[in-house]
Amino acid sequence: MFYIDNETVTNDKYDMAKFMDFSDEGVFDSLNSYMLYQIPRLPLAGQYTLKKHENRPDLISYDIYGDMQYWWIIMWYNHFVKPQDFKIGRVIKFPSISAVEQLYLNASLLKKVK
Repeated sequence: MFYIDNETVTNDKYDMAKFMDFSDEGVFDSLNSYMLYQIPRLPLAGQYTLKKHENRPDLISYDIYGDMQYWWIIMWYNHFVKPQDFKIGRVIKFPSISAVEQLYLNASLLKKVK
């Protein structure tokens, strides 16, 4: 099972590419990622009703967390597949940063064990 690819060059700690096993053709299998499997199972930290930034998960992440890098975590947590899933009036659920950090730490430790 694939956990975290520390060889992936990125400035973003939570770059999604670090959590997926990409084939030579650029195809990935999200079912083969411990981190992606666990994100929707994190405890609910809160809810956010979209009043602005429709179709902009990066700005919604900034509103919730004060950082744009968590956009894909919000999408994955809510089972969204495209930015257009973010519609004005929709209620977005999100996990806490501490829960995401703990998951990241656990995934890192599992990677070292393997």
